[in-house]
Amino acid sequence: MRHFLIAAGLALGLAPAFAVAAPDQMSPAQPAPPSAPGTAPGASIPDGTIGKAGAALRDVAKLQEKYQGQMEQATPDQKQGLSEQANAEAVQAIQSHGLSVQEYSTVVRTAQNNPQVKQRLLSAANSAQ
Repeated sequence: MRHFLIAAGLALGLAPAFAVAAPDQMSPAQPAPPSAPGTAPGASIPDGTIGKAGAALRDVAKLQEKYQGQMEQATPDQKQGLSEQANAEAVQAIQSHGLSVQEYSTVVRTAQNNPQVKQRLLSAANSAQ
């Protein structure tokens, strides 16, 4: 089973990352599309996509908080079940905002490498309801 890194983590200053396994997202994550010459990298990510990813990022961070304490106190067998449950909920949270796991991962990965996109994403996450 391939895992996709939900990088809400250390690079964005939020919760540690989830590894999300999505059966319908089994192809490897693709790098962010290149920007047109003369434009800032990541500037081609539409505001609507940033808004959706920000809302999803907020939801994934809340899920991480929800499961972190449970994982620390769980037995190895319990951790496996909690991990699967957390991953399923993270996929559902991302998809509920109209994004695939791959789209979400691409935006977050771009934000990790681009301060402008990072700021846009964090602003969207902070304004998400």
